[in-house]
Amino acid sequence: MNKVIGFFQVVLVLMFGLLGGQKVFGDFPDLIAQGMLWIEDFPAWLVRTIGVLEVLGALGLVLPHVVKALPKVLVPLAAGGLALTMVGAVITHLVRGDPMLAVGINLTLMGMGIAVAKHRLQSGTERV
Repeated sequence: MNKVIGFFQVVLVLMFGLLGGQKVFGDFPDLIAQGMLWIEDFPAWLVRTIGVLEVLGALGLVLPHVVKALPKVLVPLAAGGLALTMVGAVITHLVRGDPMLAVGINLTLMGMGIAVAKHRLQSGTERV
């Protein structure tokens, strides 16, 4: 089970690190062209804020292990926070009537975040 959770954690770090970084530093027309059509419905400051939260969440899954700073607490909090951002994403895609693939991807990421948070909180495992 630990390997599966580790895999989920790596996927979350990569997805949220990369996509969050794109929201923070990317040009909105480029993001929209890549399929992030929901961006059109939100002010720029909110999209950037979501990106910052995603990047911080990704860092929160890794840095506590690297610096040996409360990984048993910070990693589950980061994973849970990322799962919460996916609640907003699912609601946004459903309200917009976006394809179910977008909803499914966000539900999958939310499930991974919940699984990582639950497992890391229960086991206290400090490995990525």
